[in-house]
Amino acid sequence: MARPEIEPKTPLGARLREFRKKLGDPDREEFAKRLGVSKNTLASYERGETEPTAAVMAAYRREFGASLLWLVTGEGAVFGEPSLAPAPTEAFDVVLLQRIGDMVQATFAELKQTPPPRAITGEAGRLYNELLQKVSDIRDEELVEAVLPVIRARFKKRLQEAAAEPGSGKRSAS
Repeated sequence: MARPEIEPKTPLGARLREFRKKLGDPDREEFAKRLGVSKNTLASYERGETEPTAAVMAAYRREFGASLLWLVTGEGAVFGEPSLAPAPTEAFDVVLLQRIGDMVQATFAELKQTPPPRAITGEAGRLYNELLQKVSDIRDEELVEAVLPVIRARFKKRLQEAAAEPGSGKRSAS
């Protein structure tokens, strides 16, 4: 006869036990093997006596499709991750940076201002960084398209203010 289960000492331990039960309560030894730990170690996790390492948590996700957010916090869905879009492979979006550079150049031209050497590149970089601060995901094209006009308007205002203060030493919008 199996021993009665001890109530977990921590919420994490309770969720780890609940997760295994949601999978149909597979044999603890087999489950532990797939996680790369011993049966006793798994039992210790589920009782809340010890906490799994990051590698073990990753195994829950990889082997069983667990949501790490749910395992750690209890929030969201039990299975799958809410946002696992692949990370961009480049540090920045080159095409978007070029578009912003074109926008900077067009704004200078619209105001009939001649930018100082290298100002287009510098201002494009500044506006790109400003955009990064305003949007939660730079890959969200709809959001980026909505915010770009705001950034352009602010840039244009800075250029106009700099032009209105001749002799202030302001040669660009920065």
